[in-house]
Amino acid sequence: MSHNGGDEVQAETFDRLSDRVGKLLEQFGRHDSLLEMGDYSIYGDYWGFPQVKVTVESLELLRPDIVERLQRIVADFPGWEIVVAVAVPEHISDWPDMGLYIRPNEIIDGLQRRYFPAEYQTIEYAGSRRGTEQD
Repeated sequence: MSHNGGDEVQAETFDRLSDRVGKLLEQFGRHDSLLEMGDYSIYGDYWGFPQVKVTVESLELLRPDIVERLQRIVADFPGWEIVVAVAVPEHISDWPDMGLYIRPNEIIDGLQRRYFPAEYQTIEYAGSRRGTEQD
């Protein structure tokens, strides 16, 4: 499959952004492996959209200090975003799809906190607004 120059640049940007996201998250949790569920996974394939997709299995990774650091990383990649999907293993079937869109200039907060344990229901992010990816 051939790429035009723009796609190749985008794919390289994706790899750089993915690497930086991975280096940050590995300080706070374990990446999924073939043998066991970890605390998060990073979708490794570039699909032509300027985003890196992260699935968190541990709500601990939604801490504001971690999300703020993710936003600082994506700020170095104008036009890109980090999509964080919540997929807590024991709630895959009974929690709705939800997550965060972390962009250089804003965080779109689609978390439905009423499903979370009490200690996570009050998480707030500076500069965020409630919404969905369509915003």
